[in-house]
Amino acid sequence: MVPLVLAGLCLLFIAAIGMPLQFVSNQNTKFLHGMATAFPDRLGADWTAQTVDGLPVFTALVHGVAAYVDPAFFYVIEALLLCVMCVSLLAIARRVAPDAGGTLWFLIVVGGVLVALVHPPQEDTLRGVAGQYMTHGYLQPSEFGILYLPALLLAARRHPAALILGVIPAAVHPAYIAFSAILLGVFLFYRWRDGSGIPLLTVTVAVAILVVPPIDLALRFAPTDAEVFAQANNILAFERIPHHSDPSRWATWPAYRKLIIALMGIAVAPSGVIRTSLVCLLGLAVGGTVFVAATGNAEVALMAPWRASIIVVPVTATIVIGWIVNLLYRRVSKRSVLLAVPVIVTGYALFGAYDGLRRVQAESARNKTPDYVIHIQESHDPQDIYLTHPRMSDFRLAAMTSQFVTWKTHPYLDTEVLEWKRRSDLAQKVFGDQLDCDVLAEILAAYPVTHVLAPVTAAGTTCGLPVEFKGEEYRILVVGPDS
Repeated sequence: MVPLVLAGLCLLFIAAIGMPLQFVSNQNTKFLHGMATAFPDRLGADWTAQTVDGLPVFTALVHGVAAYVDPAFFYVIEALLLCVMCVSLLAIARRVAPDAGGTLWFLIVVGGVLVALVHPPQEDTLRGVAGQYMTHGYLQPSEFGILYLPALLLAARRHPAALILGVIPAAVHPAYIAFSAILLGVFLFYRWRDGSGIPLLTVTVAVAILVVPPIDLALRFAPTDAEVFAQANNILAFERIPHHSDPSRWATWPAYRKLIIALMGIAVAPSGVIRTSLVCLLGLAVGGTVFVAATGNAEVALMAPWRASIIVVPVTATIVIGWIVNLLYRRVSKRSVLLAVPVIVTGYALFGAYDGLRRVQAESARNKTPDYVIHIQESHDPQDIYLTHPRMSDFRLAAMTSQFVTWKTHPYLDTEVLEWKRRSDLAQKVFGDQLDCDVLAEILAAYPVTHVLAPVTAAGTTCGLPVEFKGEEYRILVVGPDS
């Protein structure tokens, strides 16, 4: 019975999140290098795809799936990760429920609450601060932070597999390196303290997985010089992603509310690996926030130590939920009341799952492929490079063609960041009520752009470029050899 309930809760959890259609939001950035190597005839001419890759492991995954399986398999990977998250959070909740934790009633109630918490409008409850999250319902490198949850559970049982699971996220996403190092240290400390032994081979593998990414980053992203490096970091931290990097932007009531819940969760968490891990991660998050707020250090801001909240927030929130549900089970004597609780939460969970599926269906119906994208897909040449408004972040992977620049998809090497900023500024100036022909001429003289995607609302001049296609919203201008 329990496996069936767990399977049902996983399905409700996934449905309530409502996985959006590919490719969306961060996928347009994180998938680019892998899609470009998988389809060089479509994206091989893209400058951004040729910049130094900051996510080689994730790129290899994207390449492998896109080139040898099918992009639909990305949904399967995401669904499996979400199931791991759901089951792991349920197991964490049980650790603070000595009375009710082993009952089917507890499983249904806590599972129903978790499903409710990933459904709008309260879906931010299990996410970190500063717009950081473990999961947003679609595959991206941050989703592999989910593996920290079973790692914590296995570490509490002194299982050596925790050592490997705890460092895999760092290999996929370099932003996780510090968190994996902290957790590996905590896991090993408790094994040593309890006399569980240090499995040398497992530790060697774990340390190798943890150490290789920062060495790789240090070599491939070595600063050109102090001034260029500082300039690039400031652009990324405080111009491109200030909502993630600037505490003055995100340290508001929602963040403080999550801090309060985190402290409550740590207070009622069982002593040992899980509590110590949460304390260390929370200390890093708070300390890093205070440091950046006081100094404005762009390099640390980009490292975003408060990203540790993506682990702390869902774990402590789940601990608080488990503790409250266990207290309810222990204190309420009327059986009718106890039976009413799972009925209520299950009802809302079913509604959340239905609404999530409805939202995906509605998005699918709205997501009609634009006429200009269809034209580009059918007329594509491997050397095509399209100049678009830099805010059109979903154009590149929708049309599967090279794009001059987008504001969302940026490189990380300092000199490439400066070039990306130059391209973005130029592209931004081109598109207004009318095309700015002078800036367009500057771009065409310096870069091998072959097409310009101009809104039909930008009435008037085409800057002397012939119109290849005119659709409902956009027209495509062709750059000739004499342009």
